[in-house]
Amino acid sequence: MAPSSAPVLSRSAAFARPAVPTVRAAPQLPRLLPLLDPEHFGDVAFYRALAAMGYRQVLLGGTGSTHLPALVAALRRQTALQIVVYPCGPEAVCAADLILLPDIMNSSAAHARPFGSGAVRTAMAVARTGCPWLPVAHFIQADSTACDYYDAEPVHDAQALLRQCTYARMVGYRHIALDYEGAAARLPCALARRLAQAVPSAWLTVSDEVCPARAQALLASGVDTVVVPSDLFEQAADPLALAHAYFVRLLA
Repeated sequence: MAPSSAPVLSRSAAFARPAVPTVRAAPQLPRLLPLLDPEHFGDVAFYRALAAMGYRQVLLGGTGSTHLPALVAALRRQTALQIVVYPCGPEAVCAADLILLPDIMNSSAAHARPFGSGAVRTAMAVARTGCPWLPVAHFIQADSTACDYYDAEPVHDAQALLRQCTYARMVGYRHIALDYEGAAARLPCALARRLAQAVPSAWLTVSDEVCPARAQALLASGVDTVVVPSDLFEQAADPLALAHAYFVRLLA
C-alpha cells in the first residue's frame, strides 16, 4: 500500500483554537430597511411613493400574513422596489426578490427554533419558490408580541449575547439580527460596537423603534442594517413624511 500523502499534524496544531471566520457577509441588505405590515400598508400607491422618494428595498412581514402574497405580487409587477419578505411561518412564504429565513436562536418552540418542525416547513416552502433566501440567526430581545409568538427568552446579559452571536457565526450564520422592537431597554451603542468587533465577518442587523438620529448612531457603532418596524409608521400622522426623514438622514 502506498504511503499516505496527507500532512501529519502535531497534537498542538490538531487541537489549535480555530479563529472566528473573517470573510465578510455579502451586503444583501441596505443601511436602512423599513419593515411594513401588509395588514396596515396594503396600498400600492404608498410603495410607489417610497420608490419615488429613492427607496430601493422594503421588508414586508408581520404576525398576519393574509394579504402578504397578493401585495408582494402586486408590488413586484407595479413598482421597481426590491421586495424582501420575512415569513412568520410556511403559510406566509411567497415569491419575492429575497426571502429571509430566520432561525429564532433564543426560542425553545418547535415552530421557531433552529431545526424545529416549523422552521423546517418554512425552509421547504422557501425552497419551492426558487427565490433567493438569506439565513439569519435571529435573537428576539424584547418582551413583545413576537417574543410571545416565538416563545423566546431575551438574552439580557451582554457577555452571554456576545458568546451566542460568536457561536452563531462559528457554526455558519453570516447574518445576525437583534430584534429590540418593543423593548424597555435599547441596544447600547457601546454593546453594538463590541458585537461588531466580536463577529467582524457577520452582517449585523438591528430592528428597533429608533428615530433617524439614533439609527445613524447605531450604524456608526458597527451595525450594518437598521430595520425600522412597522409600528412607527403606523403610529405616525404622516408615514411618508417619516419615511422621507429616515431616507434623507441615512440613505440620500
